[in-house]
Amino acid sequence: MSHDDPHQAAKSPLAPPTPAEPGSAEPVVGQANPSPPSGAADVPDRKAPAAAPARNTRPLRSDDGILRPIQESDYFTLDPAAIAVISANIDQYFNQALDIFPFWETENKPDRFHVLFSRQIEERFPVDEDIRGRIYNYGRRMFDFLRIHLVTKRLTQALALTAFAAMAILGPGVFAEWTGGQPQGLGLAVLGMLITAGLFFGVSSILFIQYRFRLENDSYELSREVVQRTRELQNLFTNARALSDQAETQFATDGKGWGQRALYLTRLVMWIGARMEYLEKYAQMVLWRTRRERYWMRWVGRITTPLVLLVWLAVFAAWPAPAGNEGGFRVLQAIALVMGLGVSWLSYFRWQTPTAAVKDKLGVDGWVRYASLDVDNTIGDQVRRDKERLVEYRILTRGGR
Repeated sequence: MSHDDPHQAAKSPLAPPTPAEPGSAEPVVGQANPSPPSGAADVPDRKAPAAAPARNTRPLRSDDGILRPIQESDYFTLDPAAIAVISANIDQYFNQALDIFPFWETENKPDRFHVLFSRQIEERFPVDEDIRGRIYNYGRRMFDFLRIHLVTKRLTQALALTAFAAMAILGPGVFAEWTGGQPQGLGLAVLGMLITAGLFFGVSSILFIQYRFRLENDSYELSREVVQRTRELQNLFTNARALSDQAETQFATDGKGWGQRALYLTRLVMWIGARMEYLEKYAQMVLWRTRRERYWMRWVGRITTPLVLLVWLAVFAAWPAPAGNEGGFRVLQAIALVMGLGVSWLSYFRWQTPTAAVKDKLGVDGWVRYASLDVDNTIGDQVRRDKERLVEYRILTRGGR
């Protein structure tokens, strides 16, 4: 049977769409998925991407600037080997199908969505692993600082409550013997409670200032590094966009060579835009995670603050009054209860995580954003200029005949 037979062509998996007959209810048969382009096929020994970047302190900077797996000079070189390396990185994103059922998952519990999202980014954009590692470390440090801050607040609360109880227990007995009278002993105990409350407030304020300083300093440092990287990506994007037109003089008599160069530069423009987009998405995911963690840690604070107070109340209320001084002990016990409630209230409602301060210091508004690249209009404008020049060339050649 001839290859031009329409019935045979309809059976071919790569046959073009067959239009439906007029008035027929049968739907249009679409073209089957073609074979994947170069770089899209699965690698036999494909490694599972990391769930998150490594938590290390490897610096991004050296004397030559930001460290990156691909040097800036390699992006625009004419060396086929360097172009092949860049093209392989481009294929990692554009020619790799999204794993609907991730190959690394087993029959156990599937990954959380933020882990799934992070794995996919790690596999498709290995070139930006360093800056993603810094963003990831920033989010983990925020959570570490928050946990330490919460534990410190509960510890200072428990120490203050213990000190109040000790003042009330020692006041009618030991302090009275030291001062030589019951009223003086009670007064000394009350003074000790006031000093304890002042120490609690002062120590908590100092620790909060240090906590806030670390948050703001880390936010400022991360913002500086992200701005530096996104500016470099913006410069690469601008240069790649311009070189496609500038190569006209280099390929004056080699149309196919110019076309191949323009093809590579166009893919490069789209890939750099994708890197910027997914760097922004990754930062959004990390900051979303830190906000969720802060939300749940606030619930931990809501539970542990009254829990510490209730445990203290149970022990303190059951404590036996000193013989012969029960009246003074009950007075001190009441004062300690009032101060304990005040300290517990301050421990939860004051010195909370300054989310607004971190947001201001992070300065996301100062970052170079993906939207500022205007990728669609950039590529569309390039095609527009080529179409205009093609029509102008045709007009000139026809007029010269």
